[in-house]
Amino acid sequence: MILELLAKRNDEWIRMAMSFGADRDAAQDLVQDMYIRMYKYVDNPERIMYNEDEVNTYFVFVVLRNLFITSQKGVKFESIDMADVDDSHDEPNYEMEATHNNLLDELWEEVESWHWYDTKLFKLYHNTDMTIKKISEETKISERSIWNTLDNGRKRIQTNRKEAYEAWKAAQKG
Repeated sequence: MILELLAKRNDEWIRMAMSFGADRDAAQDLVQDMYIRMYKYVDNPERIMYNEDEVNTYFVFVVLRNLFITSQKGVKFESIDMADVDDSHDEPNYEMEATHNNLLDELWEEVESWHWYDTKLFKLYHNTDMTIKKISEETKISERSIWNTLDNGRKRIQTNRKEAYEAWKAAQKG
């Protein structure tokens, strides 16, 4: 039912994605990804609905914007020869996926346990594509203070959530 209501406004979602700077094809891909996210992760329809038949446009905007920002991060891929790819085990590795999800849950649980200032800076840095310099300019916090906060956070995660990280590494190898 939710997907049907979302699909009725498909052209609007595409225009919204294009307003972020995506071309039409990329905007269509973002909208399809948004549908998948809504289907997979929205367990409570009230989160994305104003009432029984009106979709929360702002929620859709935030999801599309986050997908667009993620798609724009400069992820660099290493060139590989397809002849070297071992595709003999194309079945999904559920153990690795479960330990990866557990690791992410543990990491964010750790971040949420910090002082509000540290949590805000960590999330701002990791959930946006802002550099330390840009965060410093916007917040008037020194670059050194931001760097120290992020570095201390990284160290806390490494120390406090080591078991989850080790389990994830072991599943990745196996």
